[in-house]
Amino acid sequence: MSDAAPKTTPLYHEHVRLGAKMVPFGGWLMPVQYTSILEEHQTVRNKVGVFDISHMGEITANGPRARRMAEHLVD
Repeated sequence: MSDAAPKTTPLYHEHVRLGAKMVPFGGWLMPVQYTSILEEHQTVRNKVGVFDISHMGEITANGPRARRMAEHLVD
């Protein structure tokens, strides 16, 4: 196990602002819960749920057109 501090996703500060309970998971600080498990379950069943996947992939791009290619991928 690494002693390195967990990484944060681009949405970390928004999760904290919204009151999420943040926990270490796979080297990242991730939201595990906002309100109660039952309330969140009902919200997902009856409305919508969103999961922050920004920690799930990394790419490396090199070369003179790397930035352009990366911007195309996320545009």
